Amino acid sequence: MLSSFLQALATKLVEEILKRLVEWLAPKALRSVPHRASPNCPRCGGYGVRRWAPGGMWLFLPSLLAFAWGFGFTLLGVPVVVLTVVAVLVSDGVGGVLPAVLAPLGLLVPVTLMIGGAFGLAHYHSYPPKWCARCQGRWPRREREEYLRASAPVVTCGCGQRLRVPRTAVGARLRCPRCRSEHAAPATR
Repeated sequence: MLSSFLQALATKLVEEILKRLVEWLAPKALRSVPHRASPNCPRCGGYGVRRWAPGGMWLFLPSLLAFAWGFGFTLLGVPVVVLTVVAVLVSDGVGGVLPAVLAPLGLLVPVTLMIGGAFGLAHYHSYPPKWCARCQGRWPRREREEYLRASAPVVTCGCGQRLRVPRTAVGARLRCPRCRSEHAAPATR
């Protein structure tokens, strides 16, 4: 009875620690990822945009599934491979070196799947948005190179907040919403 209580308590503790870690780490990771194309809706700033990528959702959904499956199987496979290598080396000694060296090769397929999905997602997100699910806004189709050239420059404040500079803000002062400091708007390209 006491051991099952302690096991449940340890499980809850680990879940809470992982939840707090994800809540703390996810916003930092998302802010630090550089985007070639703006992920936001130019009208409302929302993230629910569809893009003009060739293939559209037929490119996005398989890439997302491939990345998710590859990441999940890699995450689950690493402990299995480590335990297999340790078990083989402990049970067979020096004779088990060859199977222990070959065990990590089982991770090649999920890692390749994950990397392929990541490249597909990056390709999809480098195209301009065409429709926003938040404000229902639509835009005329523009070419990718023109869109990447016309994307607004980003100024990083001393506190870490990223500020997008509107095209009409040449010579204006930008105020950071987090620390309230002012910055000069850079000249547009």
